[in-house]
Formats: sequence, C-alpha cells, structure tokens
Amino acid sequence: MGNHSDLFESIQNINNKLDRIQKQIMAREKPFLSIDEASDYLNIPKATIYGYISKGVIPYHKLNGRRVYFDIKELDAYVLNAGNRKMSNAEIESEAAHLSESL
Repeated sequence: MGNHSDLFESIQNINNKLDRIQKQIMAREKPFLSIDEASDYLNIPKATIYGYISKGVIPYHKLNGRRVYFDIKELDAYVLNAGNRKMSNAEIESEAAHLSESL
C-alpha cells in the first residue's frame, strides 16, 4: 500500500511544479503582476515581498493608493541588480586586465 501513497505523493508534487511553471509562464505574458503573482514569479513568500515594500527594497506601483502591482521588467532588473551576482573568474581577470591597461 505504501507504493500507492508514494505514487500519489509524486503525482501531487509534479502537479504542484506544473502549476508553478504555468503561473510563471502566464506572468511573463503580463506587464504587471499582483502580489500573489510576484510571489510565484520570484518564488518567495508574500510576507517577504511585503517586507521588501515596507523597506523600499523592491520597486512597486500602487493603484488608487491601495493595490500593489509590480512591473515585471522592473522585477527582472531588481533581481539582476540586487548586488548578489558574483563575477566569474574570467570576468575578474578581464576587469583586472582592463584596469591595468588604463593605468
């Protein structure tokens, strides 16, 4: 009987992943995302997004002073420029070579 429950759990996990992928694809087709959609898109909890909003960490727009929306391009730029990107060794070497040439 354990095999049936394992199979059922595996199918549920696959369905959950497919749902998340579908939400991300649908989000890509829209220029603005709601809090729920941004949470799914970034794969972070809504509470984290609310914290980012209150701290002014993430760009957002308010409609009629109430509903919060996110420009998907701004979210992409935020993720890419959040300061967590580490340069590859090749990039570091290239930058070092460029700096030494300019000296």
